Amino acid sequence: MRWLGILITAIVLFIAWDVTWWLGFGVSDMSPWTLRQMVEQHNAPVIIDVRTPAEYRSFHIPGAINVPWPATLAELAYASPDPDNPIVVVGLTGHRSPQVAHQLTAGGYTAVTNAPWAMLAWKLLGGVVVEGASPGPLPAATGS
Repeated sequence: MRWLGILITAIVLFIAWDVTWWLGFGVSDMSPWTLRQMVEQHNAPVIIDVRTPAEYRSFHIPGAINVPWPATLAELAYASPDPDNPIVVVGLTGHRSPQVAHQLTAGGYTAVTNAPWAMLAWKLLGGVVVEGASPGPLPAATGS
């Protein structure tokens, strides 16, 4: 019974996290199921994967662009330069991605959504993944 209580508490905390980002910061969600349908129909938005490069290499959604969290708005803009393009931000469980979705929205992007539980749900739903691919280089930061 103790494990059931812990499980229920964890689920409530995860839901509260998502609701807080939605109500408090205006971050809207796209379900992993909807994203999967869009990818399968070749109608996917720009997918920004905010996991680490190692996590990304282990498996990712085909066509996803890896911009590890934390990222600057310039790094995110490199992945999607048009602020009016639809973007969905994915992570493993939805704890990094809403922060990046909020950052993009605050930076002037108009069609940004977060996919809570994205990669975890993607794998559980049997979504097609790419393994071992390099995330590709982002431009080097310039500075003096």
